[in-house]
Amino acid sequence: MSWTGHIVGSYRDADGIYHAYMRSSLGRFLSIDLPNALNLEYFFLHGLNRTRTVVGRAKAAGDVPRTYVGSPLNLQELQFPGAVSTEGWNINEDGSVVGHYDSADGRRHGFIARLVAKDISDRFGNAYDSRLAKGLNMISVPLMPPKAINAKTLSGLTGATTVIMLDSANQIFVGWTPSAPNDGFPIEGGKGYIVNVPESRDFAFVGAPWTDQTEAAASPPAVSVEIAQEQNVWAFVVSGHLDGQLASEWLASAVENPAFDGYRVIVRNLRTNSSISASVEGDYFAAATADLSRRSVVEVGDVIELHVIGPDGNVESRTVRFSVTPEHLANAVLSVRLDGVGKPEGDLLLQNYPNPFNPETWIPYQLSKDSPVSVSIYSASGGLVRTLSLGIQSAGFYNSRGRAAYWDGRNNNGELVASGAYFYQLSTPSFRQTRKLVIMK
Repeated sequence: MSWTGHIVGSYRDADGIYHAYMRSSLGRFLSIDLPNALNLEYFFLHGLNRTRTVVGRAKAAGDVPRTYVGSPLNLQELQFPGAVSTEGWNINEDGSVVGHYDSADGRRHGFIARLVAKDISDRFGNAYDSRLAKGLNMISVPLMPPKAINAKTLSGLTGATTVIMLDSANQIFVGWTPSAPNDGFPIEGGKGYIVNVPESRDFAFVGAPWTDQTEAAASPPAVSVEIAQEQNVWAFVVSGHLDGQLASEWLASAVENPAFDGYRVIVRNLRTNSSISASVEGDYFAAATADLSRRSVVEVGDVIELHVIGPDGNVESRTVRFSVTPEHLANAVLSVRLDGVGKPEGDLLLQNYPNPFNPETWIPYQLSKDSPVSVSIYSASGGLVRTLSLGIQSAGFYNSRGRAAYWDGRNNNGELVASGAYFYQLSTPSFRQTRKLVIMK
């Protein structure tokens, strides 16, 4: 029953033929038939709105369920382009229809369809059937979609575990995975995208012919390339989330958005010694690589090394390693979580750089808790040369030139020391470690 008091439904007559009906609040009864009424297994009106536009479903013997929308005396079939079956279940006051459709690959999708003029419907009602092979595929968008789409939309349409694009301006690959907190990059005509699907599948692009001839010429149908996953994975994404604390200096300037924006994750394959990086948005990152000549970029057993770089270039995490498994190859994605960002597991004094040096050097270290810190320089014979009092330092990584301890090669009297070997010692109330450095003039 609608808010106006109209009742919609169906009845079956003595001959077993289904009819839909609409009964007004004044008792007027309108029987509604379809041309193939004699062959219907059912015909039911589900709803109408204030403009007396109705939506109904019918099924003829040997056919799929179909949906009809319009005035009671002028019903038109509603069909999602490229769908096997379209069923509308309700109509809203703004005329939009709510329902679902079944795609060629067997999936069921919900939809909200807004009624538009026939010329608009005809323009965007084109469908292009596509097939993706299991694994990695290079595809493009052959039709202009009614609404702009993005990596998330393309992933949902194709069932992809990852979507990769080439940023031609910077000559880097950009990845997106379903675990991303955002919708990813826009999907445009005239460009190719790499998607990885766990199983072969059929689906349809829906939209209008491209009006830009350049885009039309550059947007062929989806092109699929079937691969042997374990021998030839030519595109791969390392993605994940960061967990930890921000560097104190950066936190002070990011109070309104205390996330890891501005950080970068460096990814290195130890077997190939190739490195890629990705910026962090919130706590999410996706570092992508691909070989467009379709040569393998990763194999089972490869060790992938990761560490995090802060906005000031400071290393903000310990180096962690992950081994690639067959499952990672099947998805073309290695998903990780980097814990302890910004807070080391223990105190550590690292090797100074450069070494040997002349006349200045930087001494990196890390602290697992807030501590007063000093660095002492000793001669080879054990005499104290210089003390660098760093004061109370927050827990964190002190690796970059902006954060590491700095020594200008002078003693406590301000005099440049002679060439030779020296020792430097990091001291806190609970930790002490010594390393060797060399001045060479």
